[in-house]
Amino acid sequence: MMNTTGFITDVSYHYIGLRVLAGLPADAKRGQQVEAVARSVLKFATDRALRLMLREPRTTFSSVSEKICGELVDFQFVSAERGRPYQLTADGCNALALLESRQYADLRRLMTCVHLQTYDNLRAVVKTHVDGDPVWSPIVAASRIGETDYLRRLLEPTFGAGAAVAKSVETDLPQSPKKVEDALRAKVLRQVMPAQKMNVALFRNVCDRLVSLRLLNKSRIVKEFEKTYSPCTVAKSTQSWYAPLQVPLADGSTYQIHLCEPDLANHDHQDVLLTAVDQAFAALPTEGGYYHIPDLRDWVCEHLLIPEAAFDDGINRLLDRQPAPLSVGLQYDLIAGHRPLVRTRQATQIHNLIRRI
Repeated sequence: MMNTTGFITDVSYHYIGLRVLAGLPADAKRGQQVEAVARSVLKFATDRALRLMLREPRTTFSSVSEKICGELVDFQFVSAERGRPYQLTADGCNALALLESRQYADLRRLMTCVHLQTYDNLRAVVKTHVDGDPVWSPIVAASRIGETDYLRRLLEPTFGAGAAVAKSVETDLPQSPKKVEDALRAKVLRQVMPAQKMNVALFRNVCDRLVSLRLLNKSRIVKEFEKTYSPCTVAKSTQSWYAPLQVPLADGSTYQIHLCEPDLANHDHQDVLLTAVDQAFAALPTEGGYYHIPDLRDWVCEHLLIPEAAFDDGINRLLDRQPAPLSVGLQYDLIAGHRPLVRTRQATQIHNLIRRI
């Protein structure tokens, strides 16, 4: 069961933990290990913030570091005898070997398996998205709270226009816009996950972790909803880039899921992506011939049902073609918090505009 204390929203932190623990001297004490993991995570988070033009982190990551090590123990990648330093297990060494040899698809399969085995509520979130419809989490605009039927409309994708719960939204909610938003999202969670006692903060954090595992996508729809859905399936797809994964569970049962793993080094898969990009260009608004990459990403990922990270990988590979079918640009006033495309070649660059050549 996951909780929100020192929650890790990015699986990259686990990979940092594995590398740091493996690279420390054998006589390093547990406290020194935790401190070393914290320093490495802080550097990673700071470098990423600078690269994406975001605010630098305001924490030392000490509590997060302890959580990282604890989860590596939960995954059985690390052993933790009382009072003794953390040590990588055979499974941990295997995970690290996949990481160092850049066998990323196999590493994601392994990490997906241990997550689904370890956390019942994380698995429940995956099942909710894969087995059912997307989850529509309302985004409340403070300036619109007083509009007639505004709050009710935010619940319509989940409850329908005539749902009984919608009749009381104006009378039983707090007045703070943030509290209103959390209350509406809590109603949505109780509806889509009735068997789970999951609060809004935990659901949000679990979704972020699942995005980093490529099990979930998160898109923003007309600035009124944060829509989460899964690119994975429970049944075999006709699309060649789905791969089945059998996850043995503690109760003796097996959970099966088909992971979406397009090989964007494959020229045919690149062509499928480029066709979807052209279709998106025909559907999205343009500014001076350029399109906003976050909007393009949301459209293409939902159209093809591929992970957001796969879209970024594919666009980078299309940009590397000779001649390239696309070109990119940057509009600074739109960059903060809007998921730009990162290109790391001779130097790291970010872009949030794209056009067809």
